[in-house]
Amino acid sequence: MISSGIELESGLRLTFQDESSHYFGGYFHVRITACCPVPLLRDYFESDAEFSLAGRMLGPAVNFERSLDKMAVPEAELAVVRSQLMDDFISSARRYLESSGFAKGVVLKEYRAGFAAAQKQKIGRY
Repeated sequence: MISSGIELESGLRLTFQDESSHYFGGYFHVRITACCPVPLLRDYFESDAEFSLAGRMLGPAVNFERSLDKMAVPEAELAVVRSQLMDDFISSARRYLESSGFAKGVVLKEYRAGFAAAQKQKIGRY
């Protein structure tokens, strides 16, 4: 991890993981993964049964992740590029991450995707 994290106004925490790798010669592929775990809350679901199913499918939280990339970065510029990628992401995404509907929207999107995939698997078994 390259950042201790950023506390968002919503109470969520945004962290950054450096997954950079050597590209060729003295150049690197800089990849930073921004991650914001979002806990499942009962309030996001219409019923206790739906909340229970979501917990079994998704676990206690879902991760909102974005990959921040820049190719062919000279070794001497690694620190600057890492900082720039993180700063640009925070500048552009912070308002969205702190919005009142963000957490519920992320959880329900993952729940619906998981539910649809489970239904598809059931149909394929017949």
